[in-house]
Amino acid sequence: MPIKVPNNLPAVETLTRENIFVMTDTRAMTQDIRPLKILILNLMPTKIETETQLTRLLGNTPLQVELELLQTASHKAKNISQEHMLAFYQTFSQVKSKYYDGMIITGAPIENMDFNEVEYWDELCEIMEWSKSHVHSTFHICWGAQAGLYYHYGIKKYHLDSKLSGIFSHVVERKGSMLFRGFDDEFMAPHSRNTEVRREDIENVPSLEILSSSPEAGVYAVKSKNDRQFFIMGHSEYDADTLKNEYFRDKNQGLEPNLPDNYFPNDDDSKPPLVTWRSSANLLYSNWLNYFVYQSTPYNIEQITMDENWTMISKKGDTVTAKFGGSSLANAGCFRRVKEIIEADKRRRYVVVSAPGRRFRSDAKVTDLLLEVYDAANSGSDVVELIREVERRYAEICEGLGMDFVLEQEIQTLKDKITAGNADKDYVITRGEYFSAKIMSAYLGFELINPEEYIKFDAEGDLMYEESQSMLSEKLKTTQNAVVPGFYGGTYSNKIVAFSRGGSDVTGAIVAAASESDLYENWTDVPGILMADPSIVNNPVTLPVITYKEIREMAYMGAEVMHQSAIKPVRDVGIPINIKNTKHPEEPGTLIVKNADYYRSGDLVTGITGKTNLMSILIEKENLNEDPHLRGEVIHRLLMHGVSVEHTLAEIDSLTIIVDKSKLRGISDVKTFIESSLESYVKDTKISVDADFAIIAVIGRNLATTPDIAVRVLNSLSMRRINVKLIDHGPRRYNILIGVAEDNYVQAINSIYNNFVGHVI
Repeated sequence: MPIKVPNNLPAVETLTRENIFVMTDTRAMTQDIRPLKILILNLMPTKIETETQLTRLLGNTPLQVELELLQTASHKAKNISQEHMLAFYQTFSQVKSKYYDGMIITGAPIENMDFNEVEYWDELCEIMEWSKSHVHSTFHICWGAQAGLYYHYGIKKYHLDSKLSGIFSHVVERKGSMLFRGFDDEFMAPHSRNTEVRREDIENVPSLEILSSSPEAGVYAVKSKNDRQFFIMGHSEYDADTLKNEYFRDKNQGLEPNLPDNYFPNDDDSKPPLVTWRSSANLLYSNWLNYFVYQSTPYNIEQITMDENWTMISKKGDTVTAKFGGSSLANAGCFRRVKEIIEADKRRRYVVVSAPGRRFRSDAKVTDLLLEVYDAANSGSDVVELIREVERRYAEICEGLGMDFVLEQEIQTLKDKITAGNADKDYVITRGEYFSAKIMSAYLGFELINPEEYIKFDAEGDLMYEESQSMLSEKLKTTQNAVVPGFYGGTYSNKIVAFSRGGSDVTGAIVAAASESDLYENWTDVPGILMADPSIVNNPVTLPVITYKEIREMAYMGAEVMHQSAIKPVRDVGIPINIKNTKHPEEPGTLIVKNADYYRSGDLVTGITGKTNLMSILIEKENLNEDPHLRGEVIHRLLMHGVSVEHTLAEIDSLTIIVDKSKLRGISDVKTFIESSLESYVKDTKISVDADFAIIAVIGRNLATTPDIAVRVLNSLSMRRINVKLIDHGPRRYNILIGVAEDNYVQAINSIYNNFVGHVI
């Protein structure tokens, strides 16, 4: 198969003479095939020579490759015409929104400089960071390999006593490595460098593997265990005379270079060198393209962001906080699955648990059972059988795990407090989390940390966030592994305080921040954050990445996502959240991050959600917008009656107020209520009430800069003849709000979703 290159690239003529099949842009336009998109960041001063060498190797495979060339904007090449660079090279700003199957970062003759002294180092770091989310597999060469190892893993380079130059014998250390499939036990490869990386530094990084080395030249090939990063210390791409040209260049400059080892016949530099590395070079690049690019890259190239759990996760820090929801702990089988997940990654040091959820559709959640216990005790009813049911649930889990029942004392304490009338509501309903944690800590052999002692609330029931963080942080510094019950904390007067429903998410976030975790995993029974409600849209797509701001908008607009208060603790310290599915732990889930610039671009719609059971109150009066007292009085009267105002929209002669109908208790006639609230304003004021109202929110981080999204939203509704009653942009333009009749709500969401899902996700 051919390699696709730009029209008129100088390499075309050379490679055609060598009978290597290259395809120019013009010819490729007739092809109906998905080629591999390969980007080459060419840092070598000999641009055309390096282009030709790499194109030769990439073209010697049965795969169709589409090649693009990248240069640094912060450094201008001096040994090549600017006409050539303008014609064939792009800068990072031109490619950063694209996705590539593979990328090659070449070497550069600057080994003697510290990385931070390199003119384009900051730009190169930005490119390497970007590559983790926009490139499926990256191939680093020589200095590029040293730069990659330093940036991604902190591995230093060391200066050699003299330049390493020549052709050296290498061995394959990992015989099963697909990168060296078909290689002989020994093979030759060129080296030309003044620095090295050391084996012991690489071996100290668990996520790296040394694949090949040379007794004389040292480490040759290294890869990340996820197969996304390759680091090659030599120059297999070199032509027969490349080392010769370097040698005579240095010799003519009076540098007295050593003769390249194993290169000139009989070490006679007047004789043409022998090529002993070409076959292994072809095989090296062919194997990389075939096994680590072609066979594993997604057909939809924009799904490269889902290859791994992206930027923060790929850094592989040493601490992860994992929170497991009720559906992940419903029975003994669930507990066993959780243990397998935790033991699969030793970084999962801190585990936050909820109370067991439903075992089957008609089953009760343990928290709901405990709420029944409290209500029965509070009304004077018998609670014995209800407590027995709670006890049976946990006894069943312990039995299924082959454990002795560890809750006899805890269950008895619950009974005694209820009997004595000392069990308040928050204490009773949080026992589910405490009992789960008690079992899980015994099952895992982890320490149990009671949040009552470290997550503190004041006398008014407000979370003392900074104090809690400080206390819990000090505790976790001396705790290698721990299980923490979710959902509650305590006051200094030893009173337990519960978060609102879903509060275990908050506990998990607090633990993640206090432990300075690299990642907060939130394990549940769904594959991640869904673009739309699955009860409305059939099988909606899972979002690969979303920002903290977007998920808060989705939660506010009614989507059943994370507890809103769970965002702040991790957002403040930049810890990403990964929503994962306990039943399918291998799936990437959804990553929640502070900034998603490198994950997606263009007209991304993150979510389509909304609210029903709303009422629209329209107040019309000439120059109403000039009378803030009228507007304030209406809203004040509604709030006084406990009616939450969802949205307001003002025009010069009108004010629209959207309220939740379920909050209108005690107000039988809204129109009359508003009129009576505005006795001094009733004259010349018209009040209309629309009780058939719903709001749809189209949420995305690029709405403000992508105006055609609003057009597409309205077009999708127009095609279904759905009347738009209201349209508004949020103040920060993270959402578009669309008011429709409640009867049209489901149809409208499906129409908008279908308009975007094929284009965006």
